[in-house]
This record gives sequence, structure tokens and C-alpha cells, in this order.
Amino acid sequence: MDKPMGKTRQSIKYTYLFSIFVLIMTFSNTISEAKEKKNEYLYFKTMVIAPYQNMREFFDMPDRSGRYEVSLLSDAMTPLTMHIVRMLGEEEKTINKQRSFHLGDHRLQYHFNNPKGIYDLAVEVANSNPTMKITVSIIVVELPDTER
Repeated sequence: MDKPMGKTRQSIKYTYLFSIFVLIMTFSNTISEAKEKKNEYLYFKTMVIAPYQNMREFFDMPDRSGRYEVSLLSDAMTPLTMHIVRMLGEEEKTINKQRSFHLGDHRLQYHFNNPKGIYDLAVEVANSNPTMKITVSIIVVELPDTER
């Protein structure tokens, strides 16, 4: 015999709600892990970006030679674009551009090399969603020197 239409709709509803719950729990675990390790980072910045806008964050690195890893984490339900910009005084050069199409779990990473310690770093993030603001966390970690 055929199932009544009401039970099918109810099972779809519960499946949808369970999917949303799993996404929320995944993001909350990622953010709590980042907050627990906050003291191990050179820079840790959380930003809220308005719908269909860009946000730029400048990281001052005076005389800090070394290798760094730049990470972006977000639970945004929209594509994100991250630009890594190397700065020397007023001169800027985009050294990397990455786009993420994940829904709810963005993790973008890039290694930033500053061997002479003369460059500063800027990270620009673009929100491609025209209706929702998003929250992103940018983390800069100094990597160990492997040449020693």
C-alpha cells in the first residue's frame, strides 16, 4: 500500500533539519578549536563582512623575517574569494588569489614567505552573497625555520 503523503513530507523535513544540525555542529567545533589555540597564533582576526562587500585586513610585520601560513576559516553559505597581498611601503602586489565554493566549511590556506623581513601582509576577503553578511576568521602562524 502507498504511504500517506504527510509522513513523506515529515521525513523530508526531519532529514533537512538533521542536515542543518550537522552543519552547525561542524562549524561550532571548528571555531571552538580556533579559539582554544588563539594564543599560538601570530595574528588572529575575526571579521563580519556585509552582503556583496570586500573587507581588507592589514598585518604589520616590521622586521619579521620568516615563513608564515595564512588561513581563512568561515561557515558562510556562499562562495568566498581571498587575496593575499605583499606590501612594501605604498607598493602592493597580489601574490595569490583563491576562491572557495564550499557551503558552510571554508578553509583556505597560503604560505607567505618574507625572507628579508621587509614586507607586510594584507588579506582581502570578498563576500559573494548579495543577501547575507558573513563571518570569517583570518589566522597568521609563523612556521618553523627548516633550514637550520
